Amino acid sequence: MVRSAGAASGRRAMVIASLATVAGSLPVFFTAAMAVQVSHDLNFGTVGIGAAVATFFGTMALTSMYLGRVADRLGATRSLRIASFGAGVSALGIATSARAWWALAGWLVVSGTAAALAQPAANRLLINRVRITRLGTAFGLKQSAPPTASMLAGLSVPVIALTVGWRWAFAVAAIAAVAMAIAVGPTPSSAPAPVARKGRQKLQPLRDPGTLLLLATGFGLGFASNSAVLAFFVDAATRSGLSSSAAGLVFAASSLAAIIVRVVAGIACDRLTFRPLRLCAALLTTGAVGVALLAAGGPGLVPVGGIMAIAGTWGFPGVFWFAVLRAYPQTPGRITGAMAPASVGGVLGPIGFGVLAANVSDGAAWWATAGVALLAALAMLFGAQRLAADAPPPATT
Repeated sequence: MVRSAGAASGRRAMVIASLATVAGSLPVFFTAAMAVQVSHDLNFGTVGIGAAVATFFGTMALTSMYLGRVADRLGATRSLRIASFGAGVSALGIATSARAWWALAGWLVVSGTAAALAQPAANRLLINRVRITRLGTAFGLKQSAPPTASMLAGLSVPVIALTVGWRWAFAVAAIAAVAMAIAVGPTPSSAPAPVARKGRQKLQPLRDPGTLLLLATGFGLGFASNSAVLAFFVDAATRSGLSSSAAGLVFAASSLAAIIVRVVAGIACDRLTFRPLRLCAALLTTGAVGVALLAAGGPGLVPVGGIMAIAGTWGFPGVFWFAVLRAYPQTPGRITGAMAPASVGGVLGPIGFGVLAANVSDGAAWWATAGVALLAALAMLFGAQRLAADAPPPATT
C-alpha cells in the first residue's frame, strides 16, 4: 500500500511539473510561432522578434538565482501555482494590450519571471516525490513540456492565427495557463520524500565547483543555439518558400520530435548504464547538423533541417537536469537557480542571430548557430569527464 501511494505521488508529481512548465513556456513560444503575424501587426522586423524572445530569456537569467531560493522556501506546488497564473496574466496581456514592441516585451518580462519560478519548483517537486529509479523518466517527461508548448504554438498558427487572428491564440494560451494553475491542486505534505533520502545516501555533491561552471557554459551554449532556432525557424521557413501554414505545421512536427526525444532519452537514463552528458553531446551534434541544413536553405531541406535542429538542440535538457540534479538532491531549487547565467544564452542567441541576419545574411546566422551547438556538445563531453572524476569513489568491501 505504501509503495502504491508513493508511485501515485510520483506520477502526480510528473503531471504537475509538466503542466506547470508548459504554462510558463506558452507566451514566448506563441510569440516565436506567430512571428510573421505579430511582427507585421506591431510593425517591427527580424531584430525585433529576436529582441522580444531575448527579453523573455534575459528575465529568466536575471531572476532565476533569486527565484530558485524562493521555490525552496515556498515549496514546489505553491510556487508552480504562482508561476502558472503569472504566465496566464502575461498571455492575456499580450492578447489585449500589446500594440507595440515595448508592450510585447513587457509582458514577456512577466512570462520570463513566471518561467524562472516554474523551472526550479518543478525540479524540486520531482526530486522530492519521484523514486530515484524513475528520475530520468520524470525529467524526460517534465522537459518535454516546453516542446509541447511549442507544438501547440505551431498548431495554433493555421488553426487560430490565420483564421481569427493571433491575439485569439494568446487568449486561448491565457485560459490554458490559468487552468493549469488550478490543476496543480493543493500543496502536499511537506514530509521528506523517499527519493531525497536515497539521494543523500547514494550521491554526494560535486567536490569541484569548476565542473558546475563548465556544465553551465555548455547548457548556456545549447540554450543559445536552441533559442535562435525557435525564434527564427518559422520566419526562415516562410522565406525559403513554405507558406505560413506549412511553416507552422513543420514547427509543430519538430516540437513533437523534441518531445519524443526527451521522453525516450529520459527512459534511457533509467535503464541504461552510460554517462548521460555524452547523450547530451550527441543530441547537440545532431541539432548542429540540422541547423546546417537550414543554412543550406531550400523548401526541401527546411522540414528535415527543422526537425533535426529543434529535436537535437532541444532534446538534451532533460538528460542534463537528470545528471546535474541527481548530484545535488538536497537543494534542487538553488542548484537550478545557480544555472541562471546559462540563461544568458537564451538572450544572446536570438539577438546575435538577428544582428547577423540583418547585417550579413540569413545563411551566416544559421552557420554561426550550428557552430554554437557544436561548442555546446564539446562542453558536454568535457563535462561528462569532469562529472565522472568528481563522483565519490566506489565503496570497497
